[in-house]
Amino acid sequence: REEIVSTAILLFGAGFETTTNLIGNGLLTLLRHPDELARLRTDPTLLPGAVEEILRFESPVQINARTALQDADLLGEPVESGTLVVTFLGAANRDPLRYEEPEIFDVGRADVQPLSFGWGIHHCLGAQLARVEGEIAFQRLLGRFPRLGLGNDRASWRSSLTIRGLTELPVEVASA
Repeated sequence: REEIVSTAILLFGAGFETTTNLIGNGLLTLLRHPDELARLRTDPTLLPGAVEEILRFESPVQINARTALQDADLLGEPVESGTLVVTFLGAANRDPLRYEEPEIFDVGRADVQPLSFGWGIHHCLGAQLARVEGEIAFQRLLGRFPRLGLGNDRASWRSSLTIRGLTELPVEVASA
């Protein structure tokens, strides 16, 4: 019973924060890239890939850590069992060996597989839900407000090394 309750609390907390940051970071990114926003409005079939690109470009989770359970070799460097290994997900998502022109935001980028939700056995349980929630939020925002713009370009970011998210985003909207 305790494990179920603690897992439910984890899912509510982690799922809310990362999804909120996905939507906020994504809206800011789209508004800072008006050509990509227009492209997305013109071709809504790009939306699922655009969410992946947002996760890659402005990952809600920047840093994570894992403990090695056994001795391993990491790119020629020995890692002893029990060693804490810090992963820089935001940097990995912009790795030039993985992505051509990683500093360019492209809603039509092919083969985007961001590490924002982890990987393998540590992949976030709520990742697919967050993606769907992001798609729905952007679909509704773009459909409801044909004119979206930044109130100013002074977005306020949280003070956190791990989580990348906004505390404030001034946006101007118009329904016609």
